[in-house]
Amino acid sequence: PLPRADGVAKPTATPLQKLERRVRRTAAARGLNEAINWSFLPEKEAGAFGGGEWSLANPISEDMKVMRPSLLPGLLSAARRNMDRGASSVRLFEIGRRYFKAADGSSDEKLTLGIVLAGDRVQRGWAVGKAARFDAYDIKAEVLALLAGTGVSVDTLQVMGEAGGHYHPGQSATLRMGPKNVVAAFGALHPATAKAFDIDGSVMAAEIFLDALPRK
Repeated sequence: PLPRADGVAKPTATPLQKLERRVRRTAAARGLNEAINWSFLPEKEAGAFGGGEWSLANPISEDMKVMRPSLLPGLLSAARRNMDRGASSVRLFEIGRRYFKAADGSSDEKLTLGIVLAGDRVQRGWAVGKAARFDAYDIKAEVLALLAGTGVSVDTLQVMGEAGGHYHPGQSATLRMGPKNVVAAFGALHPATAKAFDIDGSVMAAEIFLDALPRK
């Protein structure tokens, strides 16, 4: 082996980058497929999530002019494309940034993990009988497993409401560290939101706000 020179092979990854690596490995190990979507959205898709706060003055196209306020629109579009091509079960995740205005009016971006489960959790077969659809407990289990994979003590998290208007109000919640620090939102997608993306059936979604998690 070659001798190690002074100053070589020192750690260079930031705590946030290490957190991102851990949660990506955990998601892949749980059978979720990683998607990489554009950071730009059509106005209609952004509008289904409250609208984007930043629009590009010179976009690559009129359909790609709004900076995404959430990772879920891109994942929902990807899920719809897969289901249109015959996929009966879709399990997608993406790690990227959502864009919004800071308190002082400047631009800001936060690292986030988005998840979409659509279609059948268990496919129909002779051994299991009828197919079983994803439900809110399935997406909650994914969120808790991913948070545990980052080192978060999930037993101490508080389950509260106010997940957002794009979720079904009776089948969604937030996970918080304390009353104000929201680390995740999850649940069944609101039927109106699913209709806006032309997705039939129940769809489960979640976002984990990686910037709000402890970094080691």
